[in-house]
Amino acid sequence: MAIVARWVLFLLEEGYEIDNAIKLHLDDGDLQAVIKAAFESSTSMLSACELKDGWFNSAYAITLDNGNKVVLKVAPVNATSGVMRYERNMMKAEVEVLNLLKQTGRIPVPEVFHYDDSSSIIDGEFFIMEYLAGEPYNKVKETLSPLQREAIESELGRLNRLINEIKGEQFGYFALEEGQGKEWSNVFMAMVSGLLADAKDANVTLPAEAKDIMEAIERHRSSLEEVKEPCLVHWDLWDGNVFVDNGKITGLIDCERALWGDPLMEYYFRSLANCPTFVRSYGISEMTPSQKKRLMMYDLYLDLILHIECTYRQYSDQNHMNWAAQNLQQSWERFKSLAI
Repeated sequence: MAIVARWVLFLLEEGYEIDNAIKLHLDDGDLQAVIKAAFESSTSMLSACELKDGWFNSAYAITLDNGNKVVLKVAPVNATSGVMRYERNMMKAEVEVLNLLKQTGRIPVPEVFHYDDSSSIIDGEFFIMEYLAGEPYNKVKETLSPLQREAIESELGRLNRLINEIKGEQFGYFALEEGQGKEWSNVFMAMVSGLLADAKDANVTLPAEAKDIMEAIERHRSSLEEVKEPCLVHWDLWDGNVFVDNGKITGLIDCERALWGDPLMEYYFRSLANCPTFVRSYGISEMTPSQKKRLMMYDLYLDLILHIECTYRQYSDQNHMNWAAQNLQQSWERFKSLAI
């Protein structure tokens, strides 16, 4: 376990980029065309720099001729057919969630200036948003004092709680209305089933048969049934998606995987994060036995994704693929031995 933890922490803290075959890369002509279309020819691009930290979408920091900076985010190649089931319609969802969070006036997220899903300017969806001051937390974390880190993680707990206080009508991924439903246990089981179908479609080897994984989760369905209220869950709020400047949070990004579900799905509740400051600030003093079971289910769900996506994204880094397989194996061994 120590080797796995060291590897994944290296990836997260260093902003490690893994080459994949699904990112849509744009040249200067494409970027200029996007800016002209978004701002009705009144503005042009002076310079652009690709932001390479993300593992799914392409992103560019663009300086405009009026001196302002914006960020362009571009959906991947084959964003509807070449991705996993839960990844469909994610860009539209991200724009809608950013707007929803912005409307609260209490959660720092970038403003969306323009969204285009026509594929008439470039070969795919894109949106342009506000450029945030600061750096991703994972890139500066080790340069900060323990007190500064505690302050940031405490504030993140408070902000994450505000996100989760937004309530929905049904459970399920924000991007996939057809997969939403009134019962969290049914919706979550369907989410897992979708991942297993993705694995089958791509001939991905799993640590157990799909039916065995489903049966293991089914044994703990009662803990899922305790979740009664659909809460907005960011789900990808790891350190790389938290911008900080001068020891303070300036913005939260990448809410494309948001869903209506159980707040315990949030990243900082994952076993990898292990952050008592966040949990305390969020407002949880002690987990119940059922909550602990759900934490392990959500760990397994994430670990399935991390392994299966290697094939869909055609990663070239064998070390990462080996880590993802080993990590899933260990996660499965822990979960299948969980007492009822």
